[in-house]
Amino acid sequence: MTDYEEWAAAMRQKRDEMKLKLHLASKDAEDEWDGMVNDWDKFLNAAQFDKSADEVGEAARELGIRMKAAFERMKKAAD
Repeated sequence: MTDYEEWAAAMRQKRDEMKLKLHLASKDAEDEWDGMVNDWDKFLNAAQFDKSADEVGEAARELGIRMKAAFERMKKAAD
């Protein structure tokens, strides 16, 4: 095999590895997004019941912190 053929084969392998990593990262981001949407829906349902403003506020703060962290992880994965 020539140097060029070896180089081309290595580049194809790197390309395929990157494609797989991107696919897996997008799947992880999708799973995380689905989890956040579920948490948001649960929060909205819980907020409609007889909860104090403090309880609803604390739940909203916790969800906001989790969502911000998830968005940051997704952004880093996309870069």
